This record gives sequence, C-alpha cells and structure tokens, in this order.
Amino acid sequence: MKVLGVGDNCIDHYIELGKRYPGGNALNFAVYASRYKDIEAGYIGVVGTDENGIYLLDQIRKNGLDTDHIIIKEGTTAVTKILIKDGDRVFDDYIEGVQEDAILPYENIPTSQDLIHFTVWGFGREHVNRLKESSEVLLSCDFSGQLEDPRTEIMQYLDVSFFSGSHLIEKGEDPEPVLKGLKEKTPGIVVMTLGEHGSMVYDGKSTYKGKAIPVDVVDTLGAGDAYIAGFLCSRIKGNTIPESIKLGHLATTEICNRLGAWGGES
Repeated sequence: MKVLGVGDNCIDHYIELGKRYPGGNALNFAVYASRYKDIEAGYIGVVGTDENGIYLLDQIRKNGLDTDHIIIKEGTTAVTKILIKDGDRVFDDYIEGVQEDAILPYENIPTSQDLIHFTVWGFGREHVNRLKESSEVLLSCDFSGQLEDPRTEIMQYLDVSFFSGSHLIEKGEDPEPVLKGLKEKTPGIVVMTLGEHGSMVYDGKSTYKGKAIPVDVVDTLGAGDAYIAGFLCSRIKGNTIPESIKLGHLATTEICNRLGAWGGES
C-alpha cells in the first residue's frame, strides 16, 4: 500500500548538545510509515541547497524513501533549534528557510496513493479539495495544537484529522467536548493525542480511548508523528479504531527512548 507525506521538513538542532537530526512532521510521518510491512512511503517537501539540505537528503535516502518528488530550492534548509528540559523538547527558535512561501504545483503530487498525509506546517493543504473531488485517495492532516486555526477549514475534505490536546489537560479542561466539537467540521474521524494521558478518537457515534504505554523518556520529539503513522498504516490495512490506537501508542514508545526523531546524528 502506498502512503505519501506532504509538507514540512527541517533539521532538528539540539543546541546544548551540538547535535542535529533530520525531522519535520510530514517527513517524520513518511519515514515512520515506511517501517511497516507492506507499506511503501514517499515524501514531498522543499529542501535547500546548503550543507543541511545535503545531509537531509542523504538521511532520507538512507531510510529508503524516494526523493524524486522533493523540491530542491536555492537557499537555506529549515532549522528548528531545540532545548531539552526534563526529557521533553522545548522549541527555542525556527528558521523557515526555503519553505517560506514555497508552492507545490498540483501536478507534482502523485495521486496513485492509498493515503496522503498533510501537516498544518508547510505546503500542499491547498490541494485537498481537488484531491477529494478527483481521486479516491484517503486524506489526513495533522493540525498539531492549532484547535481553532483557520487552516482547519480543510477538515471538510479529510478522512482523518489529528490534533494534540495535552495542553487542555494541563489547563484542567476536559478534551472530550473539544474533540466532539472538532468533529462537527468534518465527515471523517478526529483523533486527539494527549501525551502521557493517552489518546481519544471520535467517529461521530463513539469515543474510543487509548492509554499511553509507560516508557523511560529520552526525548519526545517525533512521538506524535509515530502515533499518526502507526494509526494510519493500521487503518488503511483494514484494522479497527481500537486496534489502530493500540498500534499508535506502541509506535510512540520506540521513538521516545532515543534522541532525535530518526536518522543518524551529525
């Protein structure tokens, strides 16, 4: 089965440690999805011509992803500067580089996919309505913690919408009513990851809840993307929502016990 990640990529630079790893939500999804049996994963994004871009492309190829559809643009590759505090990552600064105002022509999207996954960061979301009208590909998007962002308007075309809601629990709010409110924007299902508190999925009739698996955390970077990849790869293979939740949580444990989302450090 074919899945495609479309959107952001970056270099995750751990400032105090002097180390860098490949990353970015859409790219992380594609890499993680490629690790599942019978899944062929691809990625579309924009990479600069600098040394970071060379390193990033090398890491993508080493992980078995096709780079034919990646746009290489003169300039600087995106960089996220990261601090580690109590095992959790803290974003210090972000340099968007060549991803700023980047445009993805519709013709550059290989539509012979089983699923295309977008992110709230990066490009490509502008094509979801056309993709929904002209193909049978399943469409998903990770909106991160942007619960009320205008970009959630594309939910009307999505089969699966992902949100991060751990900040709601931290503020003492019940995430379930928020989850159900988001479902009003889409005919598809809505998934909310809640960090150590697990996750919730609402399909319009039932709320399904999953428990996080205890793990000794080294770094949480990429955990949400791993959950998404596990969940979606499970769903397109025909598994139930509870089964997919379970696989999503299992995937996060394998990511949290290492530094960086994936790839070799530099």
